[in-house]
Amino acid sequence: MDASTEKKELRRLALARRDALCAESRAAASAEICRLLAALPELCEARTVLGYVAVGSECDLAALYEALAARGVSLAFPVCGTDGRMEAFIPAGALVPGRFSIPEPDPSVSRRLAPEELDAVLVPCAAFDESGRRLGRGGGYYDRYLPRCPRARAILTAFEAQRLPRVPCEAHDRSFSLLVTEQGVFRK
Repeated sequence: MDASTEKKELRRLALARRDALCAESRAAASAEICRLLAALPELCEARTVLGYVAVGSECDLAALYEALAARGVSLAFPVCGTDGRMEAFIPAGALVPGRFSIPEPDPSVSRRLAPEELDAVLVPCAAFDESGRRLGRGGGYYDRYLPRCPRARAILTAFEAQRLPRVPCEAHDRSFSLLVTEQGVFRK
């Protein structure tokens, strides 16, 4: 089986496991992940953070965003372009449906942040393994964006149900040295 086919099958498996979590379990796990993230030195010292809006059964970081905003942290969210590029924007007003129907800041009224301005980037995933390899949705947006963020600490967030024994890794795939699940903070 080639890497692309294997990734597609593993993505399907991990997302089915995540979707199978009941709403109460997801909410409790999301709350614990937010608590752990809020205590991380990387986020306690951050002034500018790129988050993400939870879609479907993804880990919901809304409580973390409230805590960071209360600390005066500037919160940005991704805007995915049709050219395969992602940019960070601090929202001005309500989020609007973007590419892939994911809520995002309206780029016509929101402030774009240069990747160099970010202190931390919170990254969702479909699956991960203990080596810090990530399986995303398959578009490569984060894999292309993160190398542009020279000083930002990339933090992978996921539920334990998304952990796999092994995630295939190709040359363009990024591995993570910091991962947070409801079971703890894992550093590589």
